[in-house]
Amino acid sequence: MNLNITSQSRRIIQLSICTLVSIFCLYGITRIGMSRQQIFQIGSFSLPRVSLQGILSSINMFCCIFMVFIHYSYGSKIASLIIFFSLFTSISSITRSHSLSALPGVISPIVSLTSILVIYHFYKKSTINSYTDLITGLSNRRKFIEVLHDKICEGKEFHVACIEIEDFKQLNDIYGIQTGDFILQETAKELKSVIGRKNKLFKVTGAIFTAIFDEESDVEDIILKAIKPRNLELPIGAGETSSRVTVISLAAGIAKYPADGDNENKIFKNADTALAYAKKSSVSKLCVYNEELELAEVKQKEAETLIHESLEKDYFYLVYQPQFNIADKSLRGFETLIRCKKPDGSIVSPAYFIPAAEKSNLILKIDDYVLRRAMREFKPVLDEKGDKYIISVNVSAKNIGMEDFAGRIKTILAETKYPAHCLEIEITEYSLADSQEATIKNIQALREMGVHVALDDFGTGYTSIAQLMKLPINLLKIDKSLIDDIESNNTIRDLVNSVIYMGHVMNCDVISEGVENEQQIGVLKEHKCDFVQGFVWGKPLPFTEAVDIIKDKAE
Repeated sequence: MNLNITSQSRRIIQLSICTLVSIFCLYGITRIGMSRQQIFQIGSFSLPRVSLQGILSSINMFCCIFMVFIHYSYGSKIASLIIFFSLFTSISSITRSHSLSALPGVISPIVSLTSILVIYHFYKKSTINSYTDLITGLSNRRKFIEVLHDKICEGKEFHVACIEIEDFKQLNDIYGIQTGDFILQETAKELKSVIGRKNKLFKVTGAIFTAIFDEESDVEDIILKAIKPRNLELPIGAGETSSRVTVISLAAGIAKYPADGDNENKIFKNADTALAYAKKSSVSKLCVYNEELELAEVKQKEAETLIHESLEKDYFYLVYQPQFNIADKSLRGFETLIRCKKPDGSIVSPAYFIPAAEKSNLILKIDDYVLRRAMREFKPVLDEKGDKYIISVNVSAKNIGMEDFAGRIKTILAETKYPAHCLEIEITEYSLADSQEATIKNIQALREMGVHVALDDFGTGYTSIAQLMKLPINLLKIDKSLIDDIESNNTIRDLVNSVIYMGHVMNCDVISEGVENEQQIGVLKEHKCDFVQGFVWGKPLPFTEAVDIIKDKAE
């Protein structure tokens, strides 16, 4: 049996109790007024009729005022009716008796009615403010949770949608807070018109809206219409002569009660989880919650916990894969790869924790860890054997696109006293997808410091020739997927040849990753590839074994 009581039902019960008490008091006042007795005996106490009427009248007035606090709208109406009836009764008593002895019964209701009106207006304003978002005029998070609770108590199926304006912070930073408020207001109007009066729309926080849809609503179709990208003409700002137009993009996540959650927190959380996945999608900005998302969320949290623990307790370690000159097999340097080993001896694959790190800012901490450790480990080796070897470190697209990245590299170089020309930063083609301007600026700053820059996994992304020409890189890395069939597939062979030629035209060296046999070496030599990396000449090695290779080459 469902024992949940909605807030609305609770208020109705409280109003009913107060109303019954007030009616009982009115009945008592009327009966006492009709009695000829002036003194009433209550046990061993004597109570004058006027005093007893005053007590009942005070209880009645208290109940009436309390009704306004229970529900300022309905309570004030019920209380006013009761007070008017009480006032009518007192006036009738004066008229019939031609005596002013009942005058206090007239003054008391008038004072109570005035109090109720004052409380009503204050409480109405306070309630509206506490339940309303001041920018958009929509109901706020507090009201959303209350309505959500009531919907759950009804026990019927319904949908909850979380809708967010993408890149709102960036829009706010570019155009200013007032324009940001304008964007919120216009988006609220658009959402309200699409979602309709039948369903409820709320502004819960920041740039996030929520909506509650009844069971029969065609939720996905409505949301797809609501989040359709649209152009918005912004107001003319100070010093501007014409208005600007920006594209407003929205993303949305949907969860269903009770299938996706049986309480307010869970249904809201799952809709928010679906929203997070929708924002990451490059295909559709709408995601409907399912159990797979929950499992992915759990795995994400577990991986994040492992990363935090590994950084704190030093479970991470580095291995180094050698890179060789294809012409004479001389050692160019090493690519640094991170690994994780738990205290029980089990090895955790980077394929488990790196994707999770990239979904959060933990990838920045991992990048910082690898950079510092690689430099500290190899600094004494370079001092002893000569600073002609390059240590290559992979850096995430999120990191290279940050404004202060080059400055942080400069700081780490100064702290470790590591020679800049022995460090190579590897980036991927996807680094240019976001923050292209900041990425190019960082690459230029790194080159000015003397740091090498390599473009990793070339041939698997979508970098155009025009974009490549903007990048002052030292090295192109051909992805393993293009090398696997190079000895048997003429098309792949011609493609690799074109990449090598293009790299040389750009004054870059070219290295091939994932080279596994001598036949591949032969083809790459034929096409004048500069360097190779792969199991054919060297697998990833612990630090001590990597140092042994340097010693062997030096001898």
